[in-house]
Amino acid sequence: MAVGGGLWVAVVVGALLGAATAQAEILVMRGPNGGLLLTNRGERTGYRVISRHREFYGSSGMGLSARLGGDPAKYEEAVRTVAQKYSLEPSLVKAVIRAESNFDPMAISPKGAMGLMQLMPDTARMHDVRNAFDPTENIKGGVRHLRYLMDRYDGKLDLVLAAYNAGTKPVDDAHGIPQIAETQEYVRRVRLFHAVYRGRAASAARRARLVARADSVDGTLQ
Repeated sequence: MAVGGGLWVAVVVGALLGAATAQAEILVMRGPNGGLLLTNRGERTGYRVISRHREFYGSSGMGLSARLGGDPAKYEEAVRTVAQKYSLEPSLVKAVIRAESNFDPMAISPKGAMGLMQLMPDTARMHDVRNAFDPTENIKGGVRHLRYLMDRYDGKLDLVLAAYNAGTKPVDDAHGIPQIAETQEYVRRVRLFHAVYRGRAASAARRARLVARADSVDGTLQ
């Protein structure tokens, strides 16, 4: 789906946020009419590649098993409830889950990160997570950690995401996003998914307003 005006939030590619394919890259391309196309189905004639994003899951680049993922709808309520409690956007939490585990609650990285939000054992203990494979408990721990990082880095999202991936020390030492290819890619990727999920939320809100308006008109006619 092409997007005019360079707006990320309108980009919705079904294959990208559904089951992962064998494609190795997410491509952002500009079309002949100036619109943007986000796809994981390879280059397209007449489109110029703007950027490339590797398809990987988890803080250690998880394998094919993690690519299979799970059903995002199962965790919608938990994400919304916990995100609101800690004053975070549900779309951001979903973007982190998508990048970390592809919504697989049993995902384990080679470094030992666990569950939906890929909590390392020390991080799980820090946020009183006793069972990292319990989806609700994992989400609570992950969101608490995001809130902690938001407060630590004054809401600077790029630093928050870099620290979520690499830890706080590399970010503090670099006074920014560290020169770690995986971390830099991780920040770009979560930002990408955040824009998509935020766009979906905005579209849903618009639909809800239209329905409410229609119900109001119907009421006046009865």
